[in-house]
Amino acid sequence: MMKRIFTGILLLSIAVLVLGACSKDSSKGNTEKENKEDLVATVDGKGISKQEYNKELESMKASYEQQGMPADQMDSKMKEQLEKSVLDQMINAELLLQTAEKDGISIEQKEVDAELEKIKTNFGDEKQFEDALKKNKLTEKELKGQLKKQMTVTKYLDSKIGKVEASEQEIQAMYDQYKQQLETQKQKPEELEKIKPQLEQQVLSQKKDEKISKLVEDLRKKNEDKIKIHKA
Repeated sequence: MMKRIFTGILLLSIAVLVLGACSKDSSKGNTEKENKEDLVATVDGKGISKQEYNKELESMKASYEQQGMPADQMDSKMKEQLEKSVLDQMINAELLLQTAEKDGISIEQKEVDAELEKIKTNFGDEKQFEDALKKNKLTEKELKGQLKKQMTVTKYLDSKIGKVEASEQEIQAMYDQYKQQLETQKQKPEELEKIKPQLEQQVLSQKKDEKISKLVEDLRKKNEDKIKIHKA
């Protein structure tokens, strides 16, 4: 959990992989041209640096390795797909953030500070927290900046998605999938009532992800002319 917080704080589900990219300002025109070789993409004049892209790519490779798929075992097509996926996620992240800010979404510093304190409770003491920052090459100020972006986008998404509910039929369908999978593995499934809360959360999460994906897809279509990819 803490690894996700520090290495790809918003990579995410789209809501999560979404904002690990710390885009740097690059004004349009000459400045953008001068900095082009340091960027992988720009979104309405704001650049995504090669440094941040490479950082997110390495983080994603590490995640794949933990799932038993090391990067050195990927063929060229898989590597290309992975690189494109990371870049797309970072572009979507910047696009979501810009859209949220244009929509008037804002987060107060006290909200960011409160969220940071919640994160710190996952560590035994302040030293462990500081060690985690160092390990992930982050300062507390940078982490606060990432948290503010994450919270801004989350607030925007919540305002657009609205309330999501899970019907009894959807929960039953999710349970049937779970039951079939375990029976295939010759394992005994839990009773429905015992795991109903977890199944409900899975349904809600799935429906929310679908809505977010559709929202991002629409945003990309509307803003394609503002997106420039510099990476070869």
